[in-house]
Amino acid sequence: MPILDRLIAASVPLVPRPLMRRLSSRYIAGENRADALHRGKELAAKDYRLTFDQLGEAVNSKEEVEAAAKEYHDLLDDLAAHDLERNISLKPTQMGLDIGEDYCFEVVGDILRHASELQAFVRFEMEESSTIDATLRVFQRLRISYPGTVGCVLQSMLHRTEQDVRDLLQEEAPLNVRMVKGIYVEPASIAYPDGGEVNDSYVRCSKLLLEGGAFVAAATHDDKLVEEYKKFRVSIPGAEERSELQMLCGVREQERQAWHEQGLPLRVYLPYGSAWRKYVERRLRKNPKLARYALLGMWKRQEKMG
Repeated sequence: MPILDRLIAASVPLVPRPLMRRLSSRYIAGENRADALHRGKELAAKDYRLTFDQLGEAVNSKEEVEAAAKEYHDLLDDLAAHDLERNISLKPTQMGLDIGEDYCFEVVGDILRHASELQAFVRFEMEESSTIDATLRVFQRLRISYPGTVGCVLQSMLHRTEQDVRDLLQEEAPLNVRMVKGIYVEPASIAYPDGGEVNDSYVRCSKLLLEGGAFVAAATHDDKLVEEYKKFRVSIPGAEERSELQMLCGVREQERQAWHEQGLPLRVYLPYGSAWRKYVERRLRKNPKLARYALLGMWKRQEKMG
């Protein structure tokens, strides 16, 4: 990684809030639900699949958890009212995982009951490694109680993920997994330090899931992984019906359009809400080159305005 990119990535948290808000508009669907619904309608008109996510994590009070849960209930109702795809994504610690597993199960269970009534789907996300065991325990309970309504996320950067795949495949309930590389900073003792190893794990785990009958949401912007996805999509029986590509809002949009035009099923992740800054900072720190282009471009526009 070039020195300039490293320096800019490290400086992202120091960017003033007004400037960061302008920069964030590319990566989030808006700061409120109405903005997200509007963005969703634009993408739905182009035949993209959608998933909506209210930003937020590491919630430590029941009041905040209940407020976040209410927003998801309202979101589900609005998606139905606007005839948009009823597909949402939420973080375990946003739903009270740090307060307690039973509490998190109850909160998410209420959302899943609502989702089931509306024939919706809920993605129960994955966060940093310290939360994985609790997240998977809660997910397994949700998966059994609300079959076909909930899916999880696995990170190929972690050594443990292949075994987690095998363990999840042991349960007879339907399994839907979003496979990601992983964006959290983890020690080399538990995570692959080399990008090639992360990619190899991604392909290996995705194939295991598909061969085991699971649905795989291949969430990636990596050209090599997209090419691998194209291969196993046609080589594994049933994979065309049990897989899709997923991409983040605002990332590699030209490539997204090209892959979509090739006929690949493609879902766009639409995050929204007031907790946008932490999300955008993490995206830019993960991709320092993108941070350089974005931040330097913003400063140039500021100079022209001055």
